[in-house]
Amino acid sequence: MKRRTALGLSVAIPSTAVLTAGPAAASGPGLRVVGLRVDGRPDEPLGLDDPDPVFGWRFAETSSPAADRQTAYQIRVHDGGRLLWDSGKVDSSVQSGVRYAGRALTSRQRLSWQVRAWGADRRATGWSRPSTWEMGLLEQSDWGGARWIEYPGRAETQPMPIFARQFTTDPRRKILRARLYLSGVGMHLATVNGRTLTDEVLAPGYANYQLSSEYRVYDISDQLRKGENTIGVRLGNGPAYVRRSVVNPAVGRTAPYSWWQSQLKGTGTLVGDVLAGATTVTLSSVTGYHVGGTVNVDTGDGGDNLESRVITAIGADSITFTPGLSKPHPAGAVVTGSGNNVAASDASAGAAVTPRFIARLEVSYAGGKETVIVSDREWRAALGPLTTDAWYSGSDFDARREQPGWDRPKSDLSATAKRRDGTATGWIAAGIAPPPNLATRLVARTAPPVRIADRHEPVSITNPVPGTWVFDFGQNIVGFPLLRLTGVPAGTTIRVAPAESLAADGTVDQASLRGGGGSRGVDLFNTYTTAGLRGGESWRPDFNYFGMQWVQVTGLPDGYVPTSSFLTGLRVQAETPLAGAVTTSNARVNRLHKMAWYSFAGNMMSVFTDCPGREKLSYPADYTMPMGSIHRNFDLDAYLRTHERHLVEGQSLADTPMRGNVALKTPVYDWGYTGRFGDEINWGNAIILVPGFLRQLYGDVSVADRYYPRLVLFADYIARQKAVGHIVDAALADWVSAEPVSGKITGTWGYYMMAKDLAALAADLGKTADAARFSALAAGIKTAFNTTFWDPARKLYADNGAVSQTAQALALDAGLVPEAERQAVLDGLVAMIYAFHPDGDGPHLSGGTIGMAPTVRALSAGGRDDVLWDVIHEDEQPGYGYFMESTVANPGGMTTMGERWNRGDSKNHMILAQIEEWFHASLAGIRAADGTTAYRELVIQPKVVGDLTFVKGHYVTPQGTARAAWKRDGDRLRLTVTVPPNTGAEVWVPLLGGRVPGTPRRATFLRTTGGYAVYRVPSGTYHW
Repeated sequence: MKRRTALGLSVAIPSTAVLTAGPAAASGPGLRVVGLRVDGRPDEPLGLDDPDPVFGWRFAETSSPAADRQTAYQIRVHDGGRLLWDSGKVDSSVQSGVRYAGRALTSRQRLSWQVRAWGADRRATGWSRPSTWEMGLLEQSDWGGARWIEYPGRAETQPMPIFARQFTTDPRRKILRARLYLSGVGMHLATVNGRTLTDEVLAPGYANYQLSSEYRVYDISDQLRKGENTIGVRLGNGPAYVRRSVVNPAVGRTAPYSWWQSQLKGTGTLVGDVLAGATTVTLSSVTGYHVGGTVNVDTGDGGDNLESRVITAIGADSITFTPGLSKPHPAGAVVTGSGNNVAASDASAGAAVTPRFIARLEVSYAGGKETVIVSDREWRAALGPLTTDAWYSGSDFDARREQPGWDRPKSDLSATAKRRDGTATGWIAAGIAPPPNLATRLVARTAPPVRIADRHEPVSITNPVPGTWVFDFGQNIVGFPLLRLTGVPAGTTIRVAPAESLAADGTVDQASLRGGGGSRGVDLFNTYTTAGLRGGESWRPDFNYFGMQWVQVTGLPDGYVPTSSFLTGLRVQAETPLAGAVTTSNARVNRLHKMAWYSFAGNMMSVFTDCPGREKLSYPADYTMPMGSIHRNFDLDAYLRTHERHLVEGQSLADTPMRGNVALKTPVYDWGYTGRFGDEINWGNAIILVPGFLRQLYGDVSVADRYYPRLVLFADYIARQKAVGHIVDAALADWVSAEPVSGKITGTWGYYMMAKDLAALAADLGKTADAARFSALAAGIKTAFNTTFWDPARKLYADNGAVSQTAQALALDAGLVPEAERQAVLDGLVAMIYAFHPDGDGPHLSGGTIGMAPTVRALSAGGRDDVLWDVIHEDEQPGYGYFMESTVANPGGMTTMGERWNRGDSKNHMILAQIEEWFHASLAGIRAADGTTAYRELVIQPKVVGDLTFVKGHYVTPQGTARAAWKRDGDRLRLTVTVPPNTGAEVWVPLLGGRVPGTPRRATFLRTTGGYAVYRVPSGTYHW
């Protein structure tokens, strides 16, 4: 497994007299402050739009006892040489989630900040090295005269548009700073003078375009030349425009696959002339418009006369809006509508938005002069070489249609400019486009960007049938196929088809990447048509990605035999920092860990997704329920902040009974808010759980504070519409469970968990009345749960007599079981696991999305790690060994976790990977102590189980890296533990031979219990 590169996007630190690293720390030998972060980002980001960001830092690892505890800190923030905030000395051990409290931050500010801290000896460190971040455009007005632009009149089956803007910088002045602000719908790729601006891919990512569109900030100070320059922008459809009618018969794309389709919105013409000042127009059709949405009048001529207004009423043949029109419009003028920005029951994010972008370039020179370029009709537009682009189905690229150097200075942007094949590029003036919606806000991204993480070369190449070559990467990955061609004649169309499985004849089987049995289309491939360049040519898609272990290539000339360098797999994911790892002496544990890791990595794109094929949608329960596993592998501090914005945007604010509900997936592209796949507490409650994770894992409540009214709104919706005597019936119960599970049990459990989280968040935010209210609600739910579902005769939880593993596990893990009954319920759960199988031969876990992680935790907390050990070594379904079985479809077994226990549907899913938490928290034994936040107190309790002879693991907490490694030799054990600075821990040392080991220096022996000797230790490394 290749480790990914460090996060990029770094910017230079201004040279100021006040921001310098201090002298060697006075507080103990080598005590230093390092690891500075702002809003969870360690990479000195450009373009944050949080007016009150939060800071984090840590002590560098050291043997000094001064690092045992931070006793105070001081932060200072500067804008150049101007001090914006000095926190003063704050007595606190907190090293994360500290909110900025200085002068109001403004757009474009470049901020530098430092921290110093006081150790356990109450002596100060030196000041940390300065770190920086830069504010984005905080107000929509900061975009000035920038307009959304498009290729006017482009049809959906025409090639994708490209845009260029030539401009001149002042050759006599030094450029001090140049920033390009850009938001492209659905995907954009920008260049300056022919060079790409970043290694980010698939930007800007998922969005509900009716409410927001992410923008990027590019520092192009070093890319600009004195004098003539050119900006280039290429656009892709991305998830903004998904239609099965986007076909390309010339390359065989006649039935494009997509899980869902964008909803086409209102389009028509004016029935009669309209005067300036009018607030109502009569249209040829009023279908597809929304009250509160946008009507765009006169969109057909490139936008010179375009006016967009907010719809206030829709009649039988008319639309009323505000404010009135500022100019007259003739009969026959084209009128279009936006999607619904006041979601009630429809899939608002799925409204079709054709490719367009908005941009603003600011160039600042020495002496104060500034050049500003905005997106307008001065930009040139053409139809480029990307002849088809589909988020699900793939893309078609014809290299013959490229105009070499089109985005370089002095390029020919005329109508007669020539492509490689000699045809005219046909440059025209860009057209003014309406915004996706007048309600659409341009927002910055807090989460890290998606980048190419590593490269996978083929481990084998086969030729199963003439003309067909199949490349095997040996690992199911998510990303792009990169082609490298030499000696292929111009006009050769090469088809590249990804797959997670093979057919019996050795060709690829794409069934796991498609859904609907053909009703949703079948075409899923990329094509590249060669230009026949001397020296060869290479290509990869820019605006779509696939899941793939195998890639099938057809269309090569007769006699052409590709080598391993012909095709490379480029794995992509959001560049979340690596957080932890575990390795053991057991090959099966290691393989399951690797399978889980690749499933998590493969579904961390601009947002979490359920799978890289089939659906590619962000279902909250698919990441909230495995959170105990995911966060131990990847740092999600910044990543989760962007998810909460999507969840809030996915909340219905309509004045209907649905008000407050959160859609089953956010952004909500297909099914909306009602029915089985819309109205589900354990998916919607992520709007509360995600801020709860940020509090619990990273010590930050700023996100909860920002969105707190929305959290309460969801809780009120559940109480008003779903709860009956505190019992909630969850429509999806335990999705993909191997046995029937009561939706009332899973729903009521989810209600209890979110009420507990909301109470804790309210308490931390100083909202004492709400904290009491939601604590009382949680207590009431607990009582109702036991009153309704406890079966005293069987000492199990049941709904109308029906029991399940999940029901027992949820009750145990959440603390719903009365203490006197816990052992009985645990024993009942274990009995169910060993009995669960059609022939009665267990052990098998049955849990699905909701029940799996609680089952794992309940067993380990109850000391039944032996059960989990037996489970992972079971080869029949439902079981992990079944995934690893070598089959015709997956020779050697699957290399990522499947969506279903029967190996059906997607073969790269996170929901059944929840066993991964056990490897970290129990086999390595690193977990947070009960009641702590941000891992400030640890429990290190390795479980010596099965035939394991060694386990080694680590986890990067907000305070530093916790490590545990043990090795067994017969009844002797060697354990080494590292506790990070500013952290305390209880270490539970297994007593294999019954002898209590000696107490290491600085450790305190507490007790023996349950086969462990328990010690209290401060920061440092200890050996037993």
